[in-house]
Amino acid sequence: MSTPNFEKLLKQGDIEKGRNEAQAALMKDPNDRRALLALAKVAALEGDEPLAESLLQKVAGGTADDEADAQLVRAALHMQKGEFEQAGAIYMKLAEDPPRAEALYGVGYFLTEAGQNELAKKALVKAVEMEPEVGVYHFQLARVLFAMGELKGAFEHLETSLKLNPGHIPSYVVMSVALQAGGELEAAEDILRSGLKAFPDEPHMLEQLSNVLAGKGDINGAAEVAEQLAKAQPNHPSAIGNLARFRMAQGRLGDALSLCHALAERGMATGQSRSVEAMVYEAMNPPDIDGAQAAWRAAAELDPDDWRAPNNLGLLLMRGPEVETIREGRDALEEAHRRDPERPEPRLNLALACVKLGDKARAKELTKDLLSRVATLEPEQREQAERLAKQLA
Repeated sequence: MSTPNFEKLLKQGDIEKGRNEAQAALMKDPNDRRALLALAKVAALEGDEPLAESLLQKVAGGTADDEADAQLVRAALHMQKGEFEQAGAIYMKLAEDPPRAEALYGVGYFLTEAGQNELAKKALVKAVEMEPEVGVYHFQLARVLFAMGELKGAFEHLETSLKLNPGHIPSYVVMSVALQAGGELEAAEDILRSGLKAFPDEPHMLEQLSNVLAGKGDINGAAEVAEQLAKAQPNHPSAIGNLARFRMAQGRLGDALSLCHALAERGMATGQSRSVEAMVYEAMNPPDIDGAQAAWRAAAELDPDDWRAPNNLGLLLMRGPEVETIREGRDALEEAHRRDPERPEPRLNLALACVKLGDKARAKELTKDLLSRVATLEPEQREQAERLAKQLA
């Protein structure tokens, strides 16, 4: 039996065209099971559970293939509701003999999220072998291969993903991130600009392009892209905060501060915008220390997982002459260290704070632990830790 074009379109990720063709097929034949299942799948992807369920009821009692397709729709519904265990059970069952490529893809996705990359790779390779024309299977396999350090294969599958589905935005973003991580900034910029020709105001690509340009040292270019993103998403806090960050990097402190204050006045301040605000206050001449401290505290509260805000607050407080202020700085650094115990910066700064407060035992403990992880240290951090260790000996 030939595959209807609407099914091909959905597998390619073209939801709108797939929906339209399935609806047209249903107009011709209201009992077209494959069209009903296709529309149920679209409804599930869009989170419309009542519509998906009503469409599934119309195909009840069909063939084994119909039932398997219905189960895949139910798995998608479980995914939308965050019921990952239930979705995973369906995918695992349908990935068995006879295996279905879509179920293997689902299994691969779950195994990837669980960090079981070897098993995920096996499932996704099989999905790609069964349906090599489905771009998203290549995309997910590329993600796994990147995580496993198999870069050549990862790039090949990303390229295939884009050839099969030029409208798959995550492929552009992931490829650019991988290229940037490998130091290939020109190539990363090229792939993003290629994607933006088709999707001029796509926010994920714009944000990534601003980061790539910043990595190249083109701050004005990064700021220009960030401004384009802010115009495309005028009510999105991260877009405005991103623009504020680059305005600060350009030395336009007043503009950066105005953007941060506008977000705060609208009740939309973020950890990023408050952090930019704090850095602007510190960069002023003379610095607004009180304003910077308040902004760092607000940033730390708004993003309870970020170690940078409490770390920077601690460093700022440590500059004060009063013992009580230094103690507050130590407490902030303890919080930064608690948030990310593997980061060397908070550990080193906390050790220095303990020295300043006369707590040599704690400082020695932190410094010893720091030097036991020397491979994670930058040269300057290593030198500072070694000097501190000698000082405490």
